[in-house]
Amino acid sequence: MNLQKLLKEAQKAQKKAAEVQERLETMTVVGSAQGLVEVEANGQGRILGVRLKPEVLTTFQDDPEGLEDLLLVAIQDAQKKAQELAEKEMARELGSVGQMLGKLF
Repeated sequence: MNLQKLLKEAQKAQKKAAEVQERLETMTVVGSAQGLVEVEANGQGRILGVRLKPEVLTTFQDDPEGLEDLLLVAIQDAQKKAQELAEKEMARELGSVGQMLGKLF
């Protein structure tokens, strides 16, 4: 493969990666913790919202640290799912190169 062709392929891959990133911005995942806390994030891992089940407020009324732990677990779960989604989308578009790119975003 000559250098010119290689550069052209790299430019195509870069364009596809940018397109995937745009799509990921509109896709969502939901992380949760014990079914009491849900965190919604987009495919890039940006947190979009937090939902608390009403019973979480009474259950953790005297345990703010416990509620903080649940929030952290739900956030981490949402971000993990967003990362997995990004890797899957990159791999789908770009094959093995996409999997490597997905881990970078």
